[in-house]
Formats: sequence, structure tokens, C-alpha cells
Amino acid sequence: MLRETTLNNPETPEGERIPRAPDRDSPGRDRIRILDRPVNVLNMEQAVARVRRAWGKGKVCQVVTANVEMLHTSLQDQELARILEEAELVTADGAGVLLAARMGGSSLPERVAGFDLMLACLQEAAREGVPVFFLGARPQVLQEALLKISQRFPGLTIAGSHHGYFQDKQGEAIVNQIRVRKPRLLFVALGSPRQEKWIYEYLDRLPPCVAIGVGGSLDVLAGKARRAPAWMQRAGLEWFYRLLQEPSRLRRMSVIPLFLLKVLWRRLSP
Repeated sequence: MLRETTLNNPETPEGERIPRAPDRDSPGRDRIRILDRPVNVLNMEQAVARVRRAWGKGKVCQVVTANVEMLHTSLQDQELARILEEAELVTADGAGVLLAARMGGSSLPERVAGFDLMLACLQEAAREGVPVFFLGARPQVLQEALLKISQRFPGLTIAGSHHGYFQDKQGEAIVNQIRVRKPRLLFVALGSPRQEKWIYEYLDRLPPCVAIGVGGSLDVLAGKARRAPAWMQRAGLEWFYRLLQEPSRLRRMSVIPLFLLKVLWRRLSP
């Protein structure tokens, strides 16, 4: 994991922040770049294996599930761009990212969506006795999601939880709660990019764990939102299903063709 820290070095001005070396299995070798933003080249099985190895290292690291909207936002948001660059893992969350990779002259094996990654990791956590903490969603939705999770993954150790409707000044208290509970897997469902920035802000104060942003996954588990049918997911039409459910997302989704055009323009430019 690449993070910034302050070192006592006589050749380094006091207070200057310099990056640490990456802590990845094969730094840079398993990543492609889409408009200069990194995405790991792996399938779901490989992503889960990477998460499992990471929670066994006794360190804290961040996993980002990136869709086209996030990648586009990062073109203007330098903090988000830095988070993507320094994350232990950046997965392709959506068919749009796979298409963008192909248009840019690269390829990705399959999409690794946050919801699917969460379920796969929960299955492994239940099997290995890894404690999990959940942060996000409305209080009632969170409790309903936790009930469904307990039923779906018997034996899972839920170390703790906290709803997502809190003020920024409460962040430190929530981190202290997480530190006391000592999870090795932390799911943060605050919506993007808030969840990515929250994890990044507190990364150095979290206990050794893998922190993953999972968007509205708790709402889906609680039955408050629905995913697209499997055939639409396979056809890369999940975005269209979500648009039908939430027409207000039209403006946000309009960045998808814009991002793809930028990728194509970069590819065709001399």
C-alpha cells in the first residue's frame, strides 16, 4: 500500500510528506491505466484471494471498487485520484470500465462489482473466522442487512457496526469504536466518493484490516433496493436497470459516454 508519511530525515524539510513504497504482490504489473487511472487486471476469484492475503498481513489497506463515474470524477478530484493510485486494489466495478479498457487498447477479464466482492469475502470470512465490521446505511436498514447477513453466512463473526448517518466530527469516535472491535475486514457503505475518502482519511488510525467501499450494498441486502436481473448484468445493462429504478441518476450517468469518448480520443490522438 502506498501511503504518505513524514520521516525525520536531515535532507527532507520538516513536515514534508513523502510516499512510502507500494505494498503489493507485483507492483504495477497487474494494473492497466485508463486515462491515467489504475485498475487491477483480475477476476473475482483472484480479487478475493488478494483480499484474503491482505487481511492476513496484519496491516491496514484499502480496496476500491471503481466504476466509470468514479474514474471520471477522479479526473477533476485530485484527492480521489490519489486514493485510486495508493489503494491496495482497484477493481473494475461495471461493464463500462471493461469497455473503456478495450477502447483504450487493454483488456480486463471480468467486472468485479463491490456487491459481489462483498458477498464472496463474507463467505470466506465466515469460513475462516475473520471478524467483520459494517459502517453505513440508515440505522434500520443496517439492522435489517445484518440480520440477512447472519442468516446467509452462519458462523460469521460480526465484530460491530455503525450506521452511515453521522457528522464528520463523529468520525474519530467511530474509528475508536472500530479499533476496539478489531475487525480484519471493514465494509464502508457511505456512497462514492465519500466512503473512499473516509477510509483514506482514517487509514493510519484503523486497526489492521482490509477496508472496502461497497456503496449501496447494505440497502440491497436489506431488501430496500434491487439489483438488475442476472441476464442484464451479464449483458452489461445493470446501469440501465438502475436508471429505470432511479431516473434522477440520469445526470450522473451522463458522464459514462463522455468518459468513453475521452478514452477513444486519447487512443486515436497521435
